[in-house]
Amino acid sequence: MPLNKEKHFIITEVEYDEDGVVISCLLEAIISKRSTHIHWPSLKDTEQWLQGWK
Repeated sequence: MPLNKEKHFIITEVEYDEDGVVISCLLEAIISKRSTHIHWPSLKDTEQWLQGWK
């Protein structure tokens, strides 16, 4: 969930297991450069995240 009025993010690192399944995802705020690991399936929750520049 965005904090400190951060609105735009980029995925900077994705880690996969040996079967190609995502196990870790690092999200970085564009302006502040604050990085945090996220539970990547939450990116599909449109109540929390919107895709694109809106």
